[in-house]
Amino acid sequence: MLSSQPTKSASFAAACTTPAQQAAERNKANVLAFYELAFNQHKLQEAVDQYISSEYRQHNPEVADGGQAFIDAFAPYLKATPNARAHIKRVAAEGDLVWLHVHSQSDAQDRGQAVVDIFRLDNHGKIIEHWDVIQNVPEKTASGRGMF
Repeated sequence: MLSSQPTKSASFAAACTTPAQQAAERNKANVLAFYELAFNQHKLQEAVDQYISSEYRQHNPEVADGGQAFIDAFAPYLKATPNARAHIKRVAAEGDLVWLHVHSQSDAQDRGQAVVDIFRLDNHGKIIEHWDVIQNVPEKTASGRGMF
């Protein structure tokens, strides 16, 4: 005998999540909002003020620690490329970590770069640590598959 089960509403599902799941979802939302402000709206100061911890540590070898160092590293690029955009293709979160797979372009004609960003957030949902891996998007790949 078949019976139909009622579907769970989003609010019911949210009520059934653990505190760790809720923190991971908050962290994911914060990283997405940070990325939008910083790399699509080009509001670096606002992004740092809202989402970067005062203890921010950077693992990119070309960027120093701290929010001001982040601004100093990216402001010249964004000023020179006002049409630069970051298209988030994938996002995942677990615990205090959030991963992004991003197609970063200086303008619409640029093949751009494939970027994987990893962020660690503190207990308040602020970004405290960052790692990244960046590859130029080639015209053709050996496998014939795209980067995204």
